[in-house]
Amino acid sequence: MRKLKAFSLLIIAMTVMIFAGSISETHLSVNAQTTKQTNKKKKPAKKAKKAKKHTKAKHKKATKKKKTVKKYAKKTTKAKKKTIKKHKKATKTKKKVIKHKRAKKKAPKKGAKKSVKKTTKAKKVVKTTNLIVTNSNKNTDDNYYDSVDGFNYPADQYATPNATDTLNIPSNYLFSFDNNSKKVVQYYSVNKDSIIESQKINTFHPNAADVNTRVDINNLTFDQQRQLSQYAADLVNGLRHKLANNYPYTQDLTVTDKALNAANDVAMGYSKNNWNFATKHGHDTAVLNDVFNRYKYRAYGENIAQSLLTSSYIQNQINIANVKESIYGAICAMMFDDADSSWGHTTNFLGLSFDRSAKQEFGVSIDKMGQIHFEIYQ
Repeated sequence: MRKLKAFSLLIIAMTVMIFAGSISETHLSVNAQTTKQTNKKKKPAKKAKKAKKHTKAKHKKATKKKKTVKKYAKKTTKAKKKTIKKHKKATKTKKKVIKHKRAKKKAPKKGAKKSVKKTTKAKKVVKTTNLIVTNSNKNTDDNYYDSVDGFNYPADQYATPNATDTLNIPSNYLFSFDNNSKKVVQYYSVNKDSIIESQKINTFHPNAADVNTRVDINNLTFDQQRQLSQYAADLVNGLRHKLANNYPYTQDLTVTDKALNAANDVAMGYSKNNWNFATKHGHDTAVLNDVFNRYKYRAYGENIAQSLLTSSYIQNQINIANVKESIYGAICAMMFDDADSSWGHTTNFLGLSFDRSAKQEFGVSIDKMGQIHFEIYQ
């Protein structure tokens, strides 16, 4: 009887152990399934992030010097390095910035040149086609102006005989002049209100003579290229002077025949290669480096912006005022709304990436895609 009881207790104990093991296995199985599902949910999120990163990688800056090559991996466009800058939004320009610079102030020995690469997003035009202004009554008033803005900076509706343009600095601007160091410095945070304010206080003023001067952007004359380059140089130099209270912290941009020819060669190279920086995700560094070497410069920087100058939605023949407005809007966007390019275009235009004691030669050109090239050389 005792043996029978003992045997019954043993059977009961074994049954309990087997049931407990079954519960344990079931629990582990559920946890494993849950983990697997969680992984599946997270994977798409990672992919989306990657794709977003890829979409963002649009602005390059390059700088070249002979023999050694350095990369400036910081945000878009900087110091002793080469800078290439972008405009943001649907069709921003960003332009890219490319720059070359010597590593030392001493005149290097033969072959002692360096190259430095910098990256910035290209600036695209932001304007959509339904925002382009057209007016059926335009022919009744020679001073009426059809805006071709692509950068969210407004233009006057009517041209005036003595219209001039300037760049106004918004409050809480990211860059300021330090009176102690006598240098332009950059803050670490961006004030969005400053960007919005810049779009309210900067307006393009079309000149009546420019409105009535037709132009073929694919065949600009040398005098037209010089006029447009000087217009851009005056805008940038004026902002530099305002920012530094007229202290010459760097050399002004100077339009030269050599820089104009070099800039024209850059535009021709982009056109020949059908290089649209928006689809190629950056500057055509092969063209930029070739021009840099042929003209024997020691440093260079390029800011590039898309425009609406070749848009099929523009119904009237392009005039000089249209081109100046595109230049004005692109420079405003690069100076005041360049956060998406880490302010690389701004740095380039302010001359912070160049030898501040050396002459800065400057030229503007336009390629067949309507991309505006701002070339700075030393």
